Amino acid sequence: MKEKLAFGTKVTVAHVLTYTLCGFAAMFLFDYQSSVEAIGMRPLDDPIVGLAPVFQIVRGALFSLVLWLIRPAFMERKHGWLVVWAVIAIVGIFNTPAPSPDSIEGFIYLAPTDAPLGISIGGTLEILAQTLLFSVAATWWVKRHASGAPGSSATGSGTVKSSDPKF
Repeated sequence: MKEKLAFGTKVTVAHVLTYTLCGFAAMFLFDYQSSVEAIGMRPLDDPIVGLAPVFQIVRGALFSLVLWLIRPAFMERKHGWLVVWAVIAIVGIFNTPAPSPDSIEGFIYLAPTDAPLGISIGGTLEILAQTLLFSVAATWWVKRHASGAPGSSATGSGTVKSSDPKF
């Protein structure tokens, strides 16, 4: 249980930090106030938007749950962060079942907006950068401590089961 909690904490903290860092960077680089209004999002001074980093704790915990389930797929690889990033980008951004911007469903079902192309490109760059940084940070942090613990393997369980996925 201690191992799962440590794993979950590292993944959650990596998500919250990279989300906040990339959000602030994008806010300054891509004129967020104009951007969010153009695509119908809440204004930046809305109290719930100010609490976004707090809500990210829940998202980070959900990421940690899923990553715990697939950890052999990235823990046993030299570039395991790429596996994490591919899963998040494909399932969470481009192939999400909801019609969200940048997704295949969004392309099909969302009506084009009058928002400048730069807004869409900025949002795409922000989410890809955040998920990339998250994938690298979380994988590095988890692997760094898992591989150094006596009696543990990169999967964190001490042994690799033949039923573990090998992607």
